[in-house]
Amino acid sequence: MDPKTIFRTVQKTIVDNSPGILTGLGVAGTVTTAVLTGKAAYSSALKIAAANEVSIGDMKGELEAKEKLELVWKEFIPPAAAGLVTIVAIIGANQIGSRRAAAFAAAYKLSEQLSDDYKKKVVETLGLQKEEKMRSEIAAEKMEANPPSPNMLIVAGANALFYDELSGRYFHNTMDAVQRAVNEINYQVNNYYCASLTEFYDRIGLEATKYSDSVGWNSDRLLDPQYTGVLLPGGTQSAIMISYNEEPIKGYERCQ
Repeated sequence: MDPKTIFRTVQKTIVDNSPGILTGLGVAGTVTTAVLTGKAAYSSALKIAAANEVSIGDMKGELEAKEKLELVWKEFIPPAAAGLVTIVAIIGANQIGSRRAAAFAAAYKLSEQLSDDYKKKVVETLGLQKEEKMRSEIAAEKMEANPPSPNMLIVAGANALFYDELSGRYFHNTMDAVQRAVNEINYQVNNYYCASLTEFYDRIGLEATKYSDSVGWNSDRLLDPQYTGVLLPGGTQSAIMISYNEEPIKGYERCQ
């Protein structure tokens, strides 16, 4: 492999993993500083004790504080240097992490805005009916790629088969119950500032996931589902896909 290519690969790896590398240096530096400080203290104590014996033997008495400092200060240069490197590494890791988090948040916000603009433009360009047809076709493709298990096709009473786009899971419920869950979540947001995706899942009969625990809605973004009816392959069973005009976001609870 070309040396320049190797150098660029190594450089990219270091840059990509710099927060972890600096955090590791910080941890190692903390341990190293403690060990070097212990050694310096022990060595200094021996030097001072030996110098005191000589001084007392010469009838000069014990060394003064300034004399002790002049005798042992060089012993503490290594732990001081290690401590400085540790502090720099910890601050550097924190700064890089903060910058990356800010850049990610900005990119997410831009992506979100572009997505909203795209949806509006699609409706403007195709018209509402064609947009609904396109959305229905997309929903059908998603469900064909992830069909429900045979037992999910058994529907009792007024229950309907739903497909949650975010988690790719099917569940049975009534449209009234799902809409009531939406209203309850938005009531909670309006009165208590935020609600998680898990709380919505609890109300419609889906189990929580790690993702649903980490995202939700707040007073800036209410739950706004979109329902798309789809005829499943075979033409004997229909399902309703729930998509989200306002997708849940991370950090939703920070408004509290």
